[in-house]
Amino acid sequence: MDHSCLVIPILPGKTDAARAFQREVDTTRKADYARTERRLGVTREYWFIAELPGGDQFVVNFDSPDVNQVMSGFVESQDPFDLWFKDQVREVTGLDLNNPPADMKLPELVSTYEA
Repeated sequence: MDHSCLVIPILPGKTDAARAFQREVDTTRKADYARTERRLGVTREYWFIAELPGGDQFVVNFDSPDVNQVMSGFVESQDPFDLWFKDQVREVTGLDLNNPPADMKLPELVSTYEA
């Protein structure tokens, strides 16, 4: 099982919109979200908002048998829910997941603990 996370700065003034986006994902769009996660092979995913001195950040932790396949599959996806989701991320962070920066890398996992 691969474990990874993303840290994405939230644009100034967009934290309430970020929370609203996640509420919508967890309520009215939950079935679509679950379908996408299953299709991509995500077995667990957590979204956090970290309030830091430099600005609020999304911290996304996810598990999958193949994290790189999840990322490439999501970037390439034209599924209507995925397009909506990527648009919401772009609106609150400025990050276009349809066309991520060429130098964007997943963080390096340096330590784990499991009981």
